[in-house]
Amino acid sequence: MESTRALMHGIVDYAGLFPPAALDMPKTVANYARHRASDDRWALGRLVVPVKRLGEFERCAEGLMPAGERDDSEDPWPLTVLSEAAGDESFEAELNAIERFNKRHAEPGAGRAIIESIEIKAKGANTIEGALELMPEELFPWFELPANQDVRGMVAALSEMESGAKIRTGGTVPEAHPTPLEVAKFLSACKAAGVPFKATAGLHHPFRHHETSVGCDQFGFVNVFVGAALLWHGTVEQEELEMILCDTHGKNFEFTPTNVGWKGRTLKLGEIREARERFATSVGSCSFDEPLGDLRSIQLLPPAAAKA
Repeated sequence: MESTRALMHGIVDYAGLFPPAALDMPKTVANYARHRASDDRWALGRLVVPVKRLGEFERCAEGLMPAGERDDSEDPWPLTVLSEAAGDESFEAELNAIERFNKRHAEPGAGRAIIESIEIKAKGANTIEGALELMPEELFPWFELPANQDVRGMVAALSEMESGAKIRTGGTVPEAHPTPLEVAKFLSACKAAGVPFKATAGLHHPFRHHETSVGCDQFGFVNVFVGAALLWHGTVEQEELEMILCDTHGKNFEFTPTNVGWKGRTLKLGEIREARERFATSVGSCSFDEPLGDLRSIQLLPPAAAKA
């Protein structure tokens, strides 16, 4: 369905290295190569790799990345890398390592890949400002902000330069999950400042549900991204966004050939695409098959093509 594709286009940044999947590097890069070659590649975004493991990535991905020949029309693998060094002396060294990686993999025969963005844990507005001063223009920074705090000051710092906010929406323990109100406040702060966001963790399934393996309710990626799109266009405010985030009834979400919405608040396909491009950008997930499989199970995507 075109409305599902508008909502999900390029949305999944594949994070197979991280829990609960916690795959090793060879399996992770093999999975990413498989996803890029699949009929579902339209929903695939970047591969998530820690800066400190770039060397391991290069060894394991050799022969899987596009070859880089002059007539090779296949796009390079896009990466987003994780850094925990903002504010530390090693942060500048990590930026230099990223620059060297991109130069190596721009050369023919090296395997085509490019680090497009970096994800950084922010300790405060001063940390953000210091990191932004060092950031090269070609690298887009995402700053992970604490959802259980008032983030408006830190989001304001992000609005002054091209950068985005990252929210952790789950984890392997109940304490890692923010409340719907905290998420609604976070997204509202980003919208007010015109700052794009990405979400990560706990978003494997379309709708909010109780996850027995973790022992708490988890957010649904449809809840988060439909709600964010409605927020971006001013169709809902923070209070209704919180209601959308809490909604466990998939029947309240509308997917038609021309619209996506919730309880009569609808957006056209062009509005969904705009919100995804400018505001609700991506979700980090250690599974790519599971989210799309769930959408197929509720007939929001056609059945997977049979393999020969």
